[in-house]
Amino acid sequence: MPNVSVIIPTYQRADLISETIESVLAQTYTDYEIIVVNDGSTDNTKEVLAEFGDWITVIHQENQGPSVARNTGIMASQGRYIAFIDDDDLWLPYKLEKQVSCFESNPNIGLVYANIVFFKGNHVSADLWPRRSHPPSVLQDWMLFELNFIPILSVMVRRECLDEVGLFDQTLKYCEDYDLWLRIIEKFPVHFLNKPVGFYRWTTNSLSKNKEQILLNEIRVKEKAFSRNLNLKKLPLKQLNQAFYSQYLNLAYFYIHHYQSEKARLILKKYQQARGIDSIYEWLWQISFPALNSSPHL
Repeated sequence: MPNVSVIIPTYQRADLISETIESVLAQTYTDYEIIVVNDGSTDNTKEVLAEFGDWITVIHQENQGPSVARNTGIMASQGRYIAFIDDDDLWLPYKLEKQVSCFESNPNIGLVYANIVFFKGNHVSADLWPRRSHPPSVLQDWMLFELNFIPILSVMVRRECLDEVGLFDQTLKYCEDYDLWLRIIEKFPVHFLNKPVGFYRWTTNSLSKNKEQILLNEIRVKEKAFSRNLNLKKLPLKQLNQAFYSQYLNLAYFYIHHYQSEKARLILKKYQQARGIDSIYEWLWQISFPALNSSPHL
């Protein structure tokens, strides 16, 4: 039985998936399995994956999105630890070795994440994400509630965590990783390895381009966490404004900017119910009407 299971969902990335798999096969740590879930690709992904033979386990399924694909891989896996990498990203050779060492020296840790580097084509960013000065070695739940700075390609999680908190929420198209991290941190320590472990490929057709759906899903994830985690309800209003309520305002402004006033007002009503009325709400409500002198809804 392997100690680590590496889960790779893939869709229409026949031109890139080989490089991703090869970065996993180049790991200095060797007690792992690779499970690739082909999520309904119609290009030559199947043929590309077949070239790796017994080095990988391949599961073919109809296209259902990354959450379902990752869950399929997890349920088929055997490792004590689960690591994730998307089909266009890369790992550095010591990634698994360093993270397994963290778990074995800290048996209470539920999840380990680390720095990554962005790249596009031949250009590699000089910046690390998350930045070295930001995360402490052990993350607190309110810090993660403020901002998701855990890159999925840097994550390794203990299987027991998933047994307790569940897998990825398959109803989320975006931010499904954020939702899982928030559920894990409520019950298990989350550790930051201050070392770059991989490369995130920035592509023009990246899922992260759909701003509306990202904002909607992030709001939903934060609403779930806020209703579930009593510690978050104790945060000062100023902190909640920045971490939570501002997401409603950002989405309302997005709708106004794109001439979708009815959608803007629906989001503003949700903001009013959750946060109450303030000057920003009143301003956005007013400009959501064609006539700027419309009275704010109170």
